[in-house]
Amino acid sequence: MTRPIGVGLVGLGNSGWFYHAEGTIERSSDFDLVAVWSRTPARTAAAAERFDARGHDAWERLVVDEAVDVVVVATPHHLHAPVALAALAAGKHVVVEKPMAMNATECAAMIAAAERAGRVLTVFHNRRWEPSFLLLRELVDSGELGEVWRVEERRMHRGRYTVPGVDRPHAGSDLALWAHEPAGGGGVTNLISPHLVDHQLTLHGGPPSTVSAVTHTFSDDRVDHYLDLRLGFPEGRLARIEVFREDVVDLPKWALWGTLGTAVCPDFETLRVTLADGRTRTYADLAPLQACDEFYDGLAAAIRDGSPPPVDPRDAAAVVQVIDLAHASARAGGTLLESS
Repeated sequence: MTRPIGVGLVGLGNSGWFYHAEGTIERSSDFDLVAVWSRTPARTAAAAERFDARGHDAWERLVVDEAVDVVVVATPHHLHAPVALAALAAGKHVVVEKPMAMNATECAAMIAAAERAGRVLTVFHNRRWEPSFLLLRELVDSGELGEVWRVEERRMHRGRYTVPGVDRPHAGSDLALWAHEPAGGGGVTNLISPHLVDHQLTLHGGPPSTVSAVTHTFSDDRVDHYLDLRLGFPEGRLARIEVFREDVVDLPKWALWGTLGTAVCPDFETLRVTLADGRTRTYADLAPLQACDEFYDGLAAAIRDGSPPPVDPRDAAAVVQVIDLAHASARAGGTLLESS
């Protein structure tokens, strides 16, 4: 394929509009945004005008649009599997926002459908390309910190999730209602922890052996606003993930302990390394990340050349399996569960 790859974008909220369309697709010579759909007709019309694309009145029509080569699914979580399966059945390549699906069963069905169709299926775990995470991976892989035995990772947010603003995500005044409902896949365990779980599985080279979790839900809320997730990995490595939706004081984003040193990220822009022999160094002015050109570069290579997808869907399915176990553990009061 030498022409630009035709993209159909399903979902025009915070992620679809800003991270995918404005973030990378409209600037890429590899892709052409040719079709859009939103649950809100006015949003579809606005996107069609803004991106010079065909606006569809139903996602079912978009996935069979002959101009579309790859469907990007940036919808509420409960629609990930239905849209992806329909797109694969129509012979399209598929990108799905994280988490891949609502549960591991849906993930397995999507992977099987992609194999039958002979099409690329990948998941937008874009935060694999965060500069701070890339540096941390280098530190771990180089052995400079020695044997890493404990990792902590956190995300802190300051309020409930809102719809997009005029020119930036999460800046509107109205709540993103689906993100606050169990049926839509709301709550921080589903919304935010997939980024962090993917980080940990990538950093430690595979799924954990054990999972335990506790969550907290306000009395006037329907979904969790706090998650404390503990993962045990082979060879005794331990990881802790915390996610706060209602927080006003930032805690360190990362802390890694090794036998030869410690690395701490007090924020997304800074990484401090302290070695046991007293040497220290600081990386500053690291760029924050929302969109991800590297992901789309990998997607173009996968579609054009048959290269591996930027994120293996089996890796993304492993993330969802951990989230399934986290929910089960939290329902049981934090019971330690083994990961198969």
